[in-house]
Amino acid sequence: MKPLTFLFFFSILLFSIGSGCINDDLQEESPEPLISSVDVMTLSSDEDFELKVTVYVQNPQDTDTESLSLKVKTRNPETNLIGAENVAEIGYLKARTHTYKSMTFTVPKGGKQMIEAELFENDILTDSYSTPVQLVAEKKDEEPSIMLTDLVIETKQVTNYGKDIIVDVSPGILNQGEELSKLTLVITAISDPYTRYTGSTIISNVEANRRTRGSLRMTVPADDEYQFEIAVQSEGDVLTSARSSDFIKLHDLKTDNPVTYLLIEEGAPVEEPVDETAEEEPAPGFTLIIAGLAAILAFGIFKRKKTS
Repeated sequence: MKPLTFLFFFSILLFSIGSGCINDDLQEESPEPLISSVDVMTLSSDEDFELKVTVYVQNPQDTDTESLSLKVKTRNPETNLIGAENVAEIGYLKARTHTYKSMTFTVPKGGKQMIEAELFENDILTDSYSTPVQLVAEKKDEEPSIMLTDLVIETKQVTNYGKDIIVDVSPGILNQGEELSKLTLVITAISDPYTRYTGSTIISNVEANRRTRGSLRMTVPADDEYQFEIAVQSEGDVLTSARSSDFIKLHDLKTDNPVTYLLIEEGAPVEEPVDETAEEEPAPGFTLIIAGLAAILAFGIFKRKKTS
């Protein structure tokens, strides 16, 4: 009885293996080339985005692959429309190795995008990979538009037995941009290429599209003449700079009497003054002709008077 039972169950087992019922469950799927990861780098411009997509491909098989190729595309998840598409050939990949492929293309519109990569072996799809990205244009900070308009000098007092002089230096400032919470005003009084006197002060709450005037009190030697250099800074960066058009003799200015001077933007060329009162010299040769005619005319008048 027992041998018959054993033969019965053994026959059922052979039938199951032969029909594939057990073999399909025990047999592992054969590995195929696959995409292990995808990296996306974006660079925005004024109107579009440049995408650099790097796809990493792996061959987990013990044998070399056939010819591999990649297709990468961007898809708008809201409209399901394809924004851009690129195809690249990889070629044959050796057993148990990996490689990568980079490609660059332009996306005309930002927002949410889905990056989709597909791997083909002999034009047969073996693996796919998708990753979402958010394309946001970089916001460029608007540079403050600061201008220096003029310079007011006012002497306050002569000190140190007449050797030094106290002076208020007040440049005019025009803010054509957004409101600024703080500006640094740096003023340098230059008497010669080797002698400089520098001071600084803080200007707070510079309103948008308004004029203001900074002021710095300085003490310098009284007998020298000075050219003033003005620099306006924000967080260490120079926004604008200018210099007085002339050297100023502070000792000659009246006390408590503000005097306004022009400022020249730093880097602007200095034009030489033109003397409009200078008379044009007569061309050579005409002087002799005029002198000869005058002599003949005088001789004729003299001869005529003598005859009469």
